[in-house]
Amino acid sequence: MTGSTARRRLGPASSMLALVLLAAALVFGPAGVAQAAGDEAMESFDVVYDLQPDGSVQVAETIRWQFPSGEQRHGIFRNIVVRMGVDDEPDKYRYFEMSDVSVSSPSGAPAQFRVSENGAADEIRIGSADQWTSGTQTYLVKYTLHNVLNPIEQNDTVEFHYNVFGGNELTQRDHVSVTVDAPAASTDVLCFRGEPGSDTKCQAKMGEPTTFSADNLTPGEAMTVIAQYPATAFEEPRPDIRDGGVDAGAASDAAPAVNAAAYAAGIGAPIIAAAAMGTLWWTRGRDEQYAGLTPGLTPESVGDSVGGVLGMPPAPGTVTETDAPVTERSRRQTVAVQFQPPKGVQPGMVGTVIDETANPIDVSATVIDLAVRGYLQIEEVEAGGMFTRTDWTLHRLDPPAGDRLLPYESELLSGLFKGGVTEVRLSDLKNTFAQTLKRIQGLMYREVVQRGWFRQSPQTQRAVWQGFGLVLAVVGGIMLFYGWSALSTLLGGGFSGGVVLGMGLIVSGAIVFLFGGRMAAKSAEGSAVLAQSLGFKEYLLTAEADQIAFEEAANVFSRYLPYAVVFGVADRWARTFAEVARAAEAVNQPLVMPTWYLWSGVAFPDFTSIASGVDSFSTTSTGTFTSTPGSSGSSGFSGGGGFSGSGGGGSSSGSW
Repeated sequence: MTGSTARRRLGPASSMLALVLLAAALVFGPAGVAQAAGDEAMESFDVVYDLQPDGSVQVAETIRWQFPSGEQRHGIFRNIVVRMGVDDEPDKYRYFEMSDVSVSSPSGAPAQFRVSENGAADEIRIGSADQWTSGTQTYLVKYTLHNVLNPIEQNDTVEFHYNVFGGNELTQRDHVSVTVDAPAASTDVLCFRGEPGSDTKCQAKMGEPTTFSADNLTPGEAMTVIAQYPATAFEEPRPDIRDGGVDAGAASDAAPAVNAAAYAAGIGAPIIAAAAMGTLWWTRGRDEQYAGLTPGLTPESVGDSVGGVLGMPPAPGTVTETDAPVTERSRRQTVAVQFQPPKGVQPGMVGTVIDETANPIDVSATVIDLAVRGYLQIEEVEAGGMFTRTDWTLHRLDPPAGDRLLPYESELLSGLFKGGVTEVRLSDLKNTFAQTLKRIQGLMYREVVQRGWFRQSPQTQRAVWQGFGLVLAVVGGIMLFYGWSALSTLLGGGFSGGVVLGMGLIVSGAIVFLFGGRMAAKSAEGSAVLAQSLGFKEYLLTAEADQIAFEEAANVFSRYLPYAVVFGVADRWARTFAEVARAAEAVNQPLVMPTWYLWSGVAFPDFTSIASGVDSFSTTSTGTFTSTPGSSGSSGFSGGGGFSGSGGGGSSSGSW
């Protein structure tokens, strides 16, 4: 779990909480940001992390702070991260409870403090609004963070994997010294500094105590320390993983008239939401289709197929160029078998138009399609035992003549082979490809809009409505848990209207959210492509071996395999061609195997082996492309888990 995983998609309530916390950070943070310039700096930051057997950490920070020359400040603040996202669990977060906060100033600076929430952090604001300080001052800040240590079960160890500073620290730090005390001596250590994701090392010394240090950390540089200990020194520490939720405050009513209005609004809101969203879905959320045409046909294709002899008028009922195509709304599609994929529609585009989402599997299928078209070669790599498929090497080839890449395909190739390299291991892309994947998906959504299949990006259409639903639900949650109690106390009377209103808004938000997920409507052209795609899927599922000519078999198998991966029918497609291969062998016309996929450890490769390998590749690459680094319990010493900003927690500072 890292700063990058905190940007992962959360569940509905957690997403809105993140927006509320971000707004709070924008309101209260600018002073520190603006004042982090000039000659203001931490001359030194000396911290002791005392690891406790239960997994908590007692922290003692000695901060020597240089305020801007000739200026006065009230004091400083420290933002200590206490909530972070959890890898592969978007509806959960990891919590580092803070307790036992104390502050003193050996140099005599005002040391009053208050602790408040500031986004995902707890802010310790030190100083007094009625007092000023200047020059260089020393602060001693103490607190305890709970459930910080990570148990690493695979090697029976415990790790302290922690961000001393996050990448949002905008203060110059001249010297940073970290001491880690523990019940036992450390057995391995790592230290990283730099922008988040950097693998630049800083000083680290294992033993008891364990020490780390770094000099001249500039604004924006993070610092992460990792220390490994035997598990026997601790009492089975565990991360505190919690369900995402909302715990804010708002208001309701108390007077009888307002109470009645709250009841009416709470009961009426879901009814209004259902009626309004149902109407919107019926008029705008259903797919368009060309009226009077068989699904899969367009006015242009009908004109092409029924156009008469030159100089003769079209037959009655034929759509001509002067006729405006008539469309209607429908969600029903009848499917006729199509023996080829939609013309000019790549596998990734087929996957996107089918479920209105640019899924990672659509990107994986695009990699396979690029291999089939000659842009790269996929090679299986064995490891961990004979005939065990664990990894793949991608080899970049010279681009084929006459073929044109779409923007998202070009971005994909560039993302796979960064820096001009010509080969890369799939496993090397783990934890590094997620941002590239987002750009590719954005370009895929742009492509389906440019082709006229959607009038707006389906992702945007869903996000707008679902975001509005989240707002309603969050406001309802605030009303439900806090508003009624606060106003009852304020107005001196008990009431229940706030509870009903809160529940009504939550239900309304859920209705808007659910309908919002179905508001990505295709145009009539997009519906035609969908019908053609589903018809082609039927062909892949029903094709018989005796329908495929031997001389075309290898080419047809390769060209259609990426589509079979998108449809999830690669195994069925492979079995068909296994029958074709056996029939060809029987008449001494053995088929030539494709060269875009290389095998390792298979003595006699066949179509089934290729399809199995490709299916495994697509599954593995989907997970690899979406993976992001984290420390919700993972090791910082293996699997690419360690770099600047990769740990739990973190902090930032400023003056006010």
